[in-house]
Amino acid sequence: MRLLLLFFVLLLPACSSSSDIRETRFIMGTLVEFTIAGSDHKQADQALKEAAAEMQRIENLFTIYGNADNAVKAFNASQPGTTVKLPAEVANLLSISLDVERQSQQAFNPSLGKLNLLWGFSGETAPDHPPPAAIINAARPPRQCIRRQDNNWIRTDARCMLDFGAIAKGYAIDRGIAILRKHGIQNAIINAGGDIRIIGSHDGKPWRIGLRHPRNKGEVLGTLSLVGDISIVTSGDYERYFDYKGKRYHHILNPQTGFPATASQSATVLAQEATLADAWSTALFVRGESGLPIMSQLGYAALTVDRQGRIHMNKAMKDIFNPSR
Repeated sequence: MRLLLLFFVLLLPACSSSSDIRETRFIMGTLVEFTIAGSDHKQADQALKEAAAEMQRIENLFTIYGNADNAVKAFNASQPGTTVKLPAEVANLLSISLDVERQSQQAFNPSLGKLNLLWGFSGETAPDHPPPAAIINAARPPRQCIRRQDNNWIRTDARCMLDFGAIAKGYAIDRGIAILRKHGIQNAIINAGGDIRIIGSHDGKPWRIGLRHPRNKGEVLGTLSLVGDISIVTSGDYERYFDYKGKRYHHILNPQTGFPATASQSATVLAQEATLADAWSTALFVRGESGLPIMSQLGYAALTVDRQGRIHMNKAMKDIFNPSR
């Protein structure tokens, strides 16, 4: 499987020290980097081990790929119109996903599993050409095809298949941070392929994070200096993509068309929970600049880079963003 390119650059000269405890694991199809500052090594090692195991559990619970069974795959295989009891954890994340779908005016959709499998960006073999348009249109699910009935769930159409790929990684990070805190860790970063949550500070100073330039490899758009408890997630068209006949095709699909979204090169959202920052960075990528007012209403700092490479951000982001010179 193709490794995901990291959206963020943790600016090491400003953030690392000899006392940092760092570990990298491959989870959820990407490299997950754990950094803990100012903690005892024995304490940190056990915390990292358990946090990584928890994030792996989340992957196993939500993935629609691979051969292992889980409740999400069982739901996707259920007969349309039949009620299915989902585990509480899955049902809760589905409820959050449907809230984002509604608030984003369908820019986010957790029922694109059939389309995502068709495009194949998360498959074992990377795609190199788009599927035929007729097949894409035939796989596109109708709106609001996932419904709750009492404590059960129904999919109303065979084209409607759950895929938590645009939110589960953020949720896994939140669970990883919860495990670190359970072990008394107060200062840390978890970076899962561009989905980041920080807690505390770095030796009493802010964590300094660079937002990757979506076209110039090795460059950043600017930096954020952050302290406390905050998540920063970027969605970009440079993560998983191919070029075909002079056009870039990437993994972030527009639910309205079934094709890769075209409004943005990248979109960044800051929220306390990585779960929400993850989902909303996808929705903002699909909507582009027009999604910034929604971010402001929700109290999130946000930034988009449009198809021409122009940067747009709301006031909350302007207040904390340090652009590159």
